[in-house]
Amino acid sequence: MSKHTVRFGVVADVHLDFMYQAEPRLKQFIDHMNREQVDFVIQLGDFCYPHPENRFFMDTWERFNGPRFHVLGNHDMDVCDKSTAMAYCGMERNYYSFDSGSYHFVVLDANYLCIDGKYTDYAFGNYHQFPEANNNLTPEQLHWLRADLAANDKQTIIFSHQSLESRYLSGIHNHEEFRTILKEANEQANFQKVIACLNGHLHLDGVRVIDDIYYIQMNSMSYFYMGKNYESVRYSEEITASHRLLSRCAPYEEGLYAIVSLEPGLLAIEGKETIYVGPSPLECGHPNSASGHVLAPLISTRRLPFWAK
Repeated sequence: MSKHTVRFGVVADVHLDFMYQAEPRLKQFIDHMNREQVDFVIQLGDFCYPHPENRFFMDTWERFNGPRFHVLGNHDMDVCDKSTAMAYCGMERNYYSFDSGSYHFVVLDANYLCIDGKYTDYAFGNYHQFPEANNNLTPEQLHWLRADLAANDKQTIIFSHQSLESRYLSGIHNHEEFRTILKEANEQANFQKVIACLNGHLHLDGVRVIDDIYYIQMNSMSYFYMGKNYESVRYSEEITASHRLLSRCAPYEEGLYAIVSLEPGLLAIEGKETIYVGPSPLECGHPNSASGHVLAPLISTRRLPFWAK
């Protein structure tokens, strides 16, 4: 394999505390990534609550034989403050960057409320109380991002939990300012410095292009949340009762994840497809779409070209 190729494993929204069989799904992912000897793995948030009894789940994650990276998701702060969630995952910073091979990677944290111009960390599920004020990148983080992109000449991938492309996709409020930073970075570099942004959160599979940058929705490993109007029992009454929100979900039979490969001029996603456990959302009367994407239990395999440096 070329020294200019980087391969990494990515998983999103595993939701140990909501979903049945979350640990076997994660184990399958880690075992596969070890066999493939990818350069690193990253999870895009909504991983698990930082309870002592969940330590086995983190132990499974840490069985990967290489660098492991975390993105904070909103549900990671349902029962704790942000510093506790970070400490549990071993995160020194909530937003940061790193290099792998010839490429640069940025992790962002949009888990902030903005009320009357004041930014507050998500903590103990406070974001539920202020839905119109959630999902923000702080001014300090945006300033850091601009400086981080200017400090290197490597082509870059950006990771986040929430969507960065639009507020109307349950994404960040200040998406226009964020996208301006990326557009300026590409124009000043005179090449496609920022290639793509990958996010979870929506439990959807899709891709859009804005200013020649790919915005890629990475589907949940585990399920799509349909809501209280579509409740059903899919495993058993006992299992349903022991997993919060399970009755309102359309679970995937097998865990979804992807291997992403970067080589000069090409971002390739090796995806995975499964089926629903029980009736599909459409069969439940759900409209089978969300945020402009059709629901499907898959992560699509894609070949996305870009301008190589």
